[in-house]
Amino acid sequence: MKKAAVLGLDGLSWDYLNKLIRHGILTYTKHLISNKNTYAFDLECFPPSTPPSWTSIMTGVNPGKHGIFAFDFIDYATLEHRLFNAMHLEHPRIHEMLSMLKIPSIVINPIPGYPLIPAKSSKIISYTIIVPKTQYYPRNEIMKKYAEKINSALELKHRKTDECKRTLLASVNLVEAVFEIVEDIVNLYEWNLLWINLQIPDIILHKCNFQIFTKVLNIEHRLFKRIDNLARMLNELSDIFVIVSDHGFSTYNRLVRINDILAKKSYVKTTKKPTARALKEYKEIKLEILGKSIKEESYNQYGYVDKEKSIAFYISKWNLGIYVKAIEAIAKIRKILSSTEGIKWVKPREEVYLGPYVKRAPHLIIRPDYEGGFLQSDNKVIGKMYEEGEFKDHHPSGVLIVKTKDLRLKDKIKIPNYTVTPLIMLTLNLPLPKTTDATKELMNIISGEQVKIKFKNYLPKWKIMKSMIKYLRYR
Repeated sequence: MKKAAVLGLDGLSWDYLNKLIRHGILTYTKHLISNKNTYAFDLECFPPSTPPSWTSIMTGVNPGKHGIFAFDFIDYATLEHRLFNAMHLEHPRIHEMLSMLKIPSIVINPIPGYPLIPAKSSKIISYTIIVPKTQYYPRNEIMKKYAEKINSALELKHRKTDECKRTLLASVNLVEAVFEIVEDIVNLYEWNLLWINLQIPDIILHKCNFQIFTKVLNIEHRLFKRIDNLARMLNELSDIFVIVSDHGFSTYNRLVRINDILAKKSYVKTTKKPTARALKEYKEIKLEILGKSIKEESYNQYGYVDKEKSIAFYISKWNLGIYVKAIEAIAKIRKILSSTEGIKWVKPREEVYLGPYVKRAPHLIIRPDYEGGFLQSDNKVIGKMYEEGEFKDHHPSGVLIVKTKDLRLKDKIKIPNYTVTPLIMLTLNLPLPKTTDATKELMNIISGEQVKIKFKNYLPKWKIMKSMIKYLRYR
């Protein structure tokens, strides 16, 4: 059976990739892209947020079927602001589907990454996106050694340097550790799928200033030379090689303050103190979970959203959703926001997602006018509908590069992120999940070939697999 390798680069956009290529860094990747058997796509990633997008990429279904809609959500019964984790996952990811077929895989950083869900025939390391400590499976001395290597690379070093340089140096250490682990693990264990997700370049783009979009810093050069070497190794190890990102990254000049707009229309009520009733941001909740202190900020005479008194509110910067208590208010709120400059569209969740878990999503979903230079703000209320300035953040256009001799594809087109796993499974001649949303897209990009697609219902075994975590206490 053929081997497939995937390099996931969080937040990689075509603009940033081309910047690195123009500066002569990703020489092997440049050569790979120009290969006659390589196909490049613009990957549509909405919402452009790490948990739902990577989960769509790794499952082959939209959030309405896999159940992960953002970093965070509002518990409708209690109004508690919580974070999504792997226990909310309702669909198997590619390595879990392969496990059901008794096909071995190696995965570094499945998303969601905590708690880790054991999958027979899989070797798994998880250390990023709200993972309290590095997780590994199976629990043996070899995997423990790899986890310790990751932990060592993640140790906080270079304390006296600025945040950007510190992040770049830490990323270099981490990529070197991952490279060494891959060199070793592929010779110790059987595998047909090797999938690595790195929180690069996303973490760098967040931490560094705006010169990161045009110039190449010395440490950035070192980092991506190492990533280029990692890409070379993965391509040489595999028959099918994929580079994919979960969203892009861009610059913006205006923030749309959605809760300020709702407060002006009296849908949002505020409280001046960060009490239990106050709506917090995703990052504040994450810090609380990690046991770190939160800096209390002043928001003029306004302040925090009062979850109990508000009729509706925008959940957080990373959610793009509005929770509405009074269902009869949905149409009016949609009309108000749809006519607001900087918002491209506002739709009921049922028009954005499809599947049995749509009701987990916020009642209304917002897409900012990213192309017009607009970005969503945080969820606080400060008395202004817009903020002018220079901002940088996620964009819904990601990268997909596929090298394969087994299929001829129509490339240079836009395809949704849930197409990635079905495409990989198709090239491996494996049955696709019966629930996949990507059948139409696959038939559209397969060029001039009659390909018979097989399907399998993976959900019954998945429910058993996920339930076992409660008994194995693998947390």
